[in-house]
Amino acid sequence: MSDPVSETGWRLEQRLDGLIDFVAADGTRHRDVDIRRGFPLSAPRAGVAVIAAGGEELAWIASLDAAEATLAEMLEAVLSQREFVPIIQQIKSISEGRPAEWTVVTDRGPHRFLVAHPDDVSRQPDGGLAITDTSGIRYRILAPDSLDPRSCRLLERAG
Repeated sequence: MSDPVSETGWRLEQRLDGLIDFVAADGTRHRDVDIRRGFPLSAPRAGVAVIAAGGEELAWIASLDAAEATLAEMLEAVLSQREFVPIIQQIKSISEGRPAEWTVVTDRGPHRFLVAHPDDVSRQPDGGLAITDTSGIRYRILAPDSLDPRSCRLLERAG
Protein backbone atom coordinates (compact mmCIF):
# COMPACT_ATOMS: atom_id res chain seq x y z
CA MET A 1 0.00 0.00 0.00
CA SER A 2 1.33 3.45 -0.84
CA ASP A 3 1.60 6.11 1.84
CA PRO A 4 -1.81 7.77 2.18
CA VAL A 5 -2.01 11.47 1.36
CA SER A 6 -4.66 13.82 2.76
CA GLU A 7 -6.66 16.32 0.76
CA THR A 8 -4.41 19.10 2.11
CA GLY A 9 -1.18 17.36 1.05
CA TRP A 10 0.23 15.91 4.26
CA ARG A 11 0.89 12.19 4.39
CA LEU A 12 1.51 9.37 6.83
CA GLU A 13 4.37 6.92 6.39
CA GLN A 14 4.42 3.67 8.33
CA ARG A 15 7.99 2.53 8.89
CA LEU A 16 9.18 -1.07 8.97
CA ASP A 17 9.23 -0.94 12.79
CA GLY A 18 5.49 -0.17 12.72
CA LEU A 19 5.83 3.42 13.94
CA ILE A 20 4.33 6.25 11.92
CA ASP A 21 5.81 9.47 10.61
CA PHE A 22 3.76 12.52 9.60
CA VAL A 23 5.10 14.43 6.62
CA ALA A 24 3.60 17.91 6.28
CA ALA A 25 2.75 19.35 2.87
CA ASP A 26 5.95 21.44 3.05
CA GLY A 27 8.05 18.29 3.66
CA THR A 28 8.58 18.75 7.40
CA ARG A 29 8.80 15.30 9.01
CA HIS A 30 7.49 14.45 12.48
CA ARG A 31 8.65 11.03 13.65
CA ASP A 32 6.70 8.62 15.85
CA VAL A 33 3.31 10.32 15.79
CA ASP A 34 0.32 9.00 17.69
CA ILE A 35 -3.15 8.48 16.22
CA ARG A 36 -6.09 9.06 18.58
CA ARG A 37 -9.86 9.05 18.27
CA GLY A 38 -11.49 12.26 19.44
CA PHE A 39 -14.68 10.52 20.57
CA PRO A 40 -13.82 6.81 20.93
CA LEU A 41 -17.11 5.75 22.51
CA SER A 42 -19.75 8.16 21.26
CA ALA A 43 -18.54 8.65 17.65
CA PRO A 44 -15.58 6.36 16.86
CA ARG A 45 -15.48 7.27 13.15
CA ALA A 46 -15.71 11.02 13.75
CA GLY A 47 -12.70 13.03 14.77
CA VAL A 48 -9.26 11.44 14.57
CA ALA A 49 -6.17 13.39 15.58
CA VAL A 50 -2.55 12.96 14.51
CA ILE A 51 -0.43 13.95 17.52
CA ALA A 52 3.31 14.75 17.50
CA ALA A 53 5.61 13.07 20.03
CA GLY A 54 5.60 16.34 22.02
CA GLY A 55 1.79 16.43 22.23
CA GLU A 56 1.07 18.97 19.47
CA GLU A 57 -1.89 18.21 17.21
CA LEU A 58 -0.58 18.01 13.63
CA ALA A 59 -3.79 17.11 11.83
CA TRP A 60 -7.47 16.55 12.49
CA ILE A 61 -9.53 14.20 10.37
CA ALA A 62 -13.16 15.19 10.88
CA SER A 63 -14.56 11.86 9.70
CA LEU A 64 -13.03 8.56 8.64
CA ASP A 65 -16.02 8.08 6.34
CA ALA A 66 -15.14 11.26 4.44
CA ALA A 67 -11.36 10.69 4.40
CA GLU A 68 -9.49 9.38 1.35
CA ALA A 69 -9.93 5.57 1.32
CA THR A 70 -6.28 4.55 1.81
CA LEU A 71 -5.85 7.11 4.61
CA ALA A 72 -9.00 5.89 6.38
CA GLU A 73 -7.87 2.27 5.98
CA MET A 74 -4.44 2.99 7.47
CA LEU A 75 -5.90 4.98 10.37
CA GLU A 76 -8.39 2.21 11.18
CA ALA A 77 -5.60 -0.40 11.16
CA VAL A 78 -3.42 1.71 13.48
CA LEU A 79 -6.33 2.49 15.81
CA SER A 80 -7.40 -1.15 16.04
CA GLN A 81 -3.88 -2.09 17.20
CA ARG A 82 -3.71 0.81 19.65
CA GLU A 83 -7.13 0.12 21.11
CA PHE A 84 -6.38 -3.44 22.10
CA VAL A 85 -7.82 -3.82 25.60
CA PRO A 86 -6.81 -6.91 27.60
CA ILE A 87 -9.50 -8.37 29.86
CA ILE A 88 -8.35 -9.09 33.42
CA GLN A 89 -9.58 -12.50 34.54
CA GLN A 90 -7.65 -12.82 37.81
CA ILE A 91 -5.64 -10.52 40.07
CA LYS A 92 -2.60 -12.24 41.56
CA SER A 93 -1.25 -9.25 43.53
CA ILE A 94 -1.38 -5.48 43.88
CA SER A 95 1.57 -3.88 45.66
CA GLU A 96 1.14 -1.17 48.26
CA GLY A 97 2.32 2.37 47.57
CA ARG A 98 2.32 4.45 44.41
CA PRO A 99 2.67 3.50 41.72
CA ALA A 100 1.11 0.15 42.56
CA GLU A 101 2.33 -2.88 40.64
CA TRP A 102 -0.50 -5.12 39.48
CA THR A 103 0.19 -8.75 38.62
CA VAL A 104 -2.76 -10.18 36.72
CA VAL A 105 -3.91 -12.89 34.36
CA THR A 106 -5.64 -11.51 31.25
CA ASP A 107 -7.35 -13.14 28.31
CA ARG A 108 -3.93 -12.82 26.63
CA GLY A 109 -1.92 -14.38 29.46
CA PRO A 110 -0.11 -13.14 32.59
CA HIS A 111 0.97 -9.52 32.78
CA ARG A 112 2.43 -6.92 35.17
CA PHE A 113 1.84 -3.20 35.00
CA LEU A 114 1.96 -0.07 37.17
CA VAL A 115 -1.05 2.02 38.20
CA ALA A 116 -0.13 5.51 39.38
CA HIS A 117 -3.27 6.51 41.28
CA PRO A 118 -6.56 5.00 42.51
CA ASP A 119 -8.36 7.33 40.06
CA ASP A 120 -6.81 5.25 37.26
CA VAL A 121 -9.30 2.51 38.19
CA SER A 122 -12.76 3.67 37.12
CA ARG A 123 -16.22 2.16 37.08
CA GLN A 124 -17.77 1.99 33.62
CA PRO A 125 -21.44 2.48 32.66
CA ASP A 126 -21.76 -1.26 31.96
CA GLY A 127 -20.72 -2.10 35.55
CA GLY A 128 -17.21 -3.15 34.62
CA LEU A 129 -13.95 -1.47 35.51
CA ALA A 130 -11.35 0.24 33.36
CA ILE A 131 -7.76 0.31 34.61
CA THR A 132 -5.20 2.57 32.94
CA ASP A 133 -1.53 1.83 33.55
CA THR A 134 1.32 4.34 33.66
CA SER A 135 2.03 3.67 29.95
CA GLY A 136 -1.54 4.58 28.98
CA ILE A 137 -2.61 0.99 28.25
CA ARG A 138 -6.18 0.25 29.29
CA TYR A 139 -7.30 -3.01 30.86
CA ARG A 140 -10.88 -4.08 31.59
CA ILE A 141 -12.57 -6.14 34.24
CA LEU A 142 -15.92 -6.95 32.68
CA ALA A 143 -17.74 -8.14 35.83
CA PRO A 144 -15.80 -7.40 39.03
CA ASP A 145 -18.22 -9.47 41.14
CA SER A 146 -17.48 -12.58 39.08
CA LEU A 147 -13.77 -12.57 39.94
CA ASP A 148 -12.50 -15.20 42.38
CA PRO A 149 -12.70 -14.18 46.08
CA ARG A 150 -8.97 -13.38 46.40
CA SER A 151 -9.07 -11.13 43.31
CA CYS A 152 -12.13 -9.35 44.75
CA ARG A 153 -10.34 -8.68 48.06
CA LEU A 154 -7.26 -7.32 46.27
CA LEU A 155 -9.42 -5.10 44.10
CA GLU A 156 -11.28 -3.70 47.14
CA ARG A 157 -7.98 -2.83 48.82
CA ALA A 158 -6.71 -1.12 45.65
CA GLY A 159 -9.72 1.19 45.40
